[in-house]
Amino acid sequence: MPLLVKDLMSKKVNKIEDNKTVYHASKLMAKERRGYVIVTKNDKPIGILTDSDVLEKVIAKGKDPKKVRVRDVMSSPIITISPDEEIVEASRIMRKNLIKRIPVVKNGKLVGIITDTDIARISPEFINIIEERLKAKDEGIEPERKEGRISGFCEECGNYFDMLYYFDGRWICEKCKELEEKD
Repeated sequence: MPLLVKDLMSKKVNKIEDNKTVYHASKLMAKERRGYVIVTKNDKPIGILTDSDVLEKVIAKGKDPKKVRVRDVMSSPIITISPDEEIVEASRIMRKNLIKRIPVVKNGKLVGIITDTDIARISPEFINIIEERLKAKDEGIEPERKEGRISGFCEECGNYFDMLYYFDGRWICEKCKELEEKD
């Protein structure tokens, strides 16, 4: 049974209305000890403001956080995920978009957030397996089998799977295989 986003997500989400200042957002981040706030408009997520955004887009440019609105420096459009999606998909989205957090949205409503840290915490044993596979790959040790199924890293999305398929000369996961077959 696959692990779903709703199994690991945090239901408590830092959020702030888009008309508030970066100063207010920064105070909330500090109070909650989180490096982000989800920016909302009429309680719908429209962007994300991270501690990096504050540093790069406000402080480093000499702007006054008390005068800059979060909507003017937030990252948008926001990338979201369903609580019923698999954790593997959340990890793929993070890697593809170079992000650390994904707001979880159900029926247009913000219901949680999933972070790279949440995913990394799921299993220290899993991390050890991944490290061993990466080391083997770095040393040029590749699986010799060219038929059937094996476990390892998908050569398309880069995520680890218990089951890979040899397809068109590469070992890929089921989702990537389905995408390749559609093309």
